[in-house]
Amino acid sequence: MSDDLLPPNATTLERALSGSTSRISAVPIPVRDSWNPDTCPPNMLAWLAWAFSVDQWDSTWSNAQKRAYIKASVDVHRRKGTIGAVTQALAALGVDIQVQEWFAQTPPGDPYTFALEMTVDQVGIDQPTMQTALAVVDRTKNLRSHMTEVALSVQTVASPSVAIAVGVGTEICLTNYQFLPTIVQENVICI
Repeated sequence: MSDDLLPPNATTLERALSGSTSRISAVPIPVRDSWNPDTCPPNMLAWLAWAFSVDQWDSTWSNAQKRAYIKASVDVHRRKGTIGAVTQALAALGVDIQVQEWFAQTPPGDPYTFALEMTVDQVGIDQPTMQTALAVVDRTKNLRSHMTEVALSVQTVASPSVAIAVGVGTEICLTNYQFLPTIVQENVICI
């Protein structure tokens, strides 16, 4: 809308509204891209998460974690209250946790309980990541189930290193050796 279309008796508020809405076409991001987690600008990811009703959000996550969590949120909301939703929400964060329900435990656990089995590398897991993972589990599990334990196991992945050094040779010791140059011609000396 331009000021040419406003009546001469337009108020200051109407002129300000006209000026602010006329700049909407100058926004460099198409609306389609701002609703896609893959193409959304990083500074707008929090707003996209809010629009998708993401349950857990942390501004310290990497952009890849934020995008993966937003992408997974629609499917997690569809299956919320199932073990599949818990597993998918944790996988979007990049945390390797297996959920073991009471009937799959040996010996069977108390009804409607579950245990978490977390595998970490030699670096381990820090406290904020663990708290985030537990909050995600609490928000996506069904209400009747309760967590009994979290079992941590450390897995180290390394490849063997092999080195071989071979040396073949003979050691000759010369004692009382005298260097005698051989003269082939007068101006050439052979050693």
